[in-house]
Amino acid sequence: MVTSVASLGHSADDGDGRRMEKSVLTLTAMFTVLVVSPWAAFYYAIGLPVPAAMPTLYVVLTLAGLAHLRRTRDDRWFRRSQLAMFLVLPPLVHVALGGFARSSAVVMFASVAVVGALSFTRVRRPGIVFAAFAGIVVVLVPFEGVLREGAPPLDDRVVTVFFAINIVSVATIMFLAMRSYVRSRDRLAAALADERDRSDRILRNVLPDRIADRLVSGERPIADRYESVGVLVADIVDFTSLSDSLSADDLVHDLNDLLREFDALAARLGVTKVKTIGDAYLAISGGPDGGPDLAALADLALGMRSIAAGRAIGGRRGIRLRIGLDTGPVVAGVIGDSRFLWDVYGATVNSASRMQTTAPPDVIQVTDRIADALGARHRLTERGTVDVKGIGPVHTWFLEGAAMTPGTVSAHPADDDGPGGSPGPS
Repeated sequence: MVTSVASLGHSADDGDGRRMEKSVLTLTAMFTVLVVSPWAAFYYAIGLPVPAAMPTLYVVLTLAGLAHLRRTRDDRWFRRSQLAMFLVLPPLVHVALGGFARSSAVVMFASVAVVGALSFTRVRRPGIVFAAFAGIVVVLVPFEGVLREGAPPLDDRVVTVFFAINIVSVATIMFLAMRSYVRSRDRLAAALADERDRSDRILRNVLPDRIADRLVSGERPIADRYESVGVLVADIVDFTSLSDSLSADDLVHDLNDLLREFDALAARLGVTKVKTIGDAYLAISGGPDGGPDLAALADLALGMRSIAAGRAIGGRRGIRLRIGLDTGPVVAGVIGDSRFLWDVYGATVNSASRMQTTAPPDVIQVTDRIADALGARHRLTERGTVDVKGIGPVHTWFLEGAAMTPGTVSAHPADDDGPGGSPGPS
């Protein structure tokens, strides 16, 4: 029942905040109707129609307002009418019954308007409502003697009982209004916390954790230079012809499955994925996470080649990659204000990209810097000097697999049949 009343004015377009306001409004109004209805009946019963008319008017207008709210889901008139009645009708009953003492301080009901101004009426300056309530009480004080002289006769015991009832009734209305407000606020806060967590997870899916922390803390701009970073660039061979022959759904589905496996492997190896552009994949080791682990970067390249060999895109199995690796200084920073992109720039990134584009299909090509750093931990074959566009002659190597030592099984057995076979530099 309470839930039904609370959701009486909810609309599908309402956000959590508007639902909270409407729930507090309807629950406060309905409980007040339950409280003042017996008062109206009692006043009529003892022959006081003028004081009885005030709570009667409140009940009639409130029920009409609830019906309008249920039909239109628009609470503007209902909010304003409730605020006005809470503020005006109790002082009128106060006057009709003969002042503070004879009315059992019924003017206290007007204080509910102050709570309403804070919780459900969306008043821009709730302090004005409080000032109006306080002003009404102060203005009534000098008229106490005059009102008492014209007061209808009431037994002192009845006045005392009404005092107690008024105090409890007003306190109950305010308690229920605030409890409804606090519960709705807590639900809204929990929903906002869930949304922040979801946004944080999304942010950390596209940015390294340390960069995300700096972004969330408000740091702008974020720009760094790292003197030693390992860079990997991979690209699918003949991807353009594959994409032309597939439906959009098949292409995106198969490519997503492949890249998801690349991402999982990168995470296991502690390598940071920077971005994908189409079928191109860019990852780094080092940078915000400290010094580079070039062995892990090499293992990622070997693992990606092995994964691709066992996958299919559009029914074509045995996806082949070109992969390039280099290491050196890079510049990194967050670009954009709404759709954030953390990216890396510089000659090292360009060199790794050229290693990829000049590599034969299904081959991992690396520079001398990578080969020297890997040493005997991986098997490399010297390719020789390659003329690289925009760079010039570059001495390169093919990364074939993890090094085999007596009694040790290769971490990437699928890579052992790669091109070449002579050991790399030690």
